[in-house]
Amino acid sequence: MADRRLALGLSGGGDSLALLHALRRACPDIELHALIVDHGLRPQSAREAEFAQAAALKAGARAAILRWDQPRKGQAHARLARHRLLARACLERGLSHLCLGHTLDDRVETLRIRQSRAGGPDRLAGPRMADPSPVWPEGAGLVILRPFLGLRRDRLRRYLRALGESWLEDPSNEDIAYERVRVRKDAWPAGGERERALLALSDDVRAARETRGASAFALIKQAAQIAAWGGVKLDAAAFASRDAAIACLALETLVLAVSGDAGPPAPDQTRALLEAVAAGRAATVGGAMLTADGWLGRDPGAAAGRADGAPGAAPLSLAAGETGVFDGRWGITAHQPLRAASLGPRQKCDGDADIPAKLRPGLAALRDGSTGELLALPGVNAEPMARCELLAETRIEARLLSPTFPAWFDRDQCAREIEAGLANAAARPNINA
Repeated sequence: MADRRLALGLSGGGDSLALLHALRRACPDIELHALIVDHGLRPQSAREAEFAQAAALKAGARAAILRWDQPRKGQAHARLARHRLLARACLERGLSHLCLGHTLDDRVETLRIRQSRAGGPDRLAGPRMADPSPVWPEGAGLVILRPFLGLRRDRLRRYLRALGESWLEDPSNEDIAYERVRVRKDAWPAGGERERALLALSDDVRAARETRGASAFALIKQAAQIAAWGGVKLDAAAFASRDAAIACLALETLVLAVSGDAGPPAPDQTRALLEAVAAGRAATVGGAMLTADGWLGRDPGAAAGRADGAPGAAPLSLAAGETGVFDGRWGITAHQPLRAASLGPRQKCDGDADIPAKLRPGLAALRDGSTGELLALPGVNAEPMARCELLAETRIEARLLSPTFPAWFDRDQCAREIEAGLANAAARPNINA
């Protein structure tokens, strides 16, 4: 049976509240989880979260308030913290799709901001109706859905007025200290020539990026063999024979998959890694190590922290029945009290004989939660102590392939509900829609 459950990021603002009501009406039989982030950046944030919670419960959704324990000013920090909180809440509830109320206006504002900054053309790809979560490892396997990405912000508020619903206005949306607010106040004419040209350019850039992603995914399938313990054996000749841009995209994705890092290495580092693959040379980059015989795995030297300042992986302690993610590579459900940490130098474990010696210290290892005794390696001999899922393929697919809406969910049905609600309101007398 299809998992007819969705998460919804609910702020209490007009966009997310319109999505709440549209989802409840368009999909009345789903289990909807409204996740509300109390960012703590303003004294009234707790009251705003309670308003959103009450609206969700009234609409028949389940509701939970998620609190940011260490609020830090700045929209970039707040956005990242919000996504992490939402992703963790989805993971705890076993939810794989998170709906957000982003609109066409949001898309245009994002593209205008990115257009004003330096960088390659990919910065203009912009948000899609379905995207992987932007955080790792909290967002592993989580898909962000934006059913309203083709609708204008003002139509959503007209819809709420037609329903007789109120919403909150975030005062930070008037603060010109924020770049997005300045762009919003300098709005282009909706549907005007500049906007149409920017959206068309974004569509072209996005299509080209998706084509490159599919080609890089095909190269990985052809020329990279993922081992159960987390390393990848590369076919150097296949990588050397492909277009350099495709090969570099595939390699930087593999570096993420084997290192567990949140972000990819710099482009010049990836190009140097491609040269090392072709030449049969050892190399280290972005938390990954390449051996001379073509094995790519987690850099053992990164376990204690890297030279670029990236911290090492913190040990993960799990009680029996608990689930967690260790070092961005392993999803672990413990069947007994366990502690996951890097194997480290001069350690041996049953089953590791076929693993390249240089990569062994960087392996994930499971130890007894009480005594610290070395027990097993995830992917090698961890059963029956734990169920271990290597996240490499999940990472590769999320980065290179376009995610989709659940098969049971028509991506346009929420937009149709908005239009139907406005039409019904227009047909009734004395309704200001």
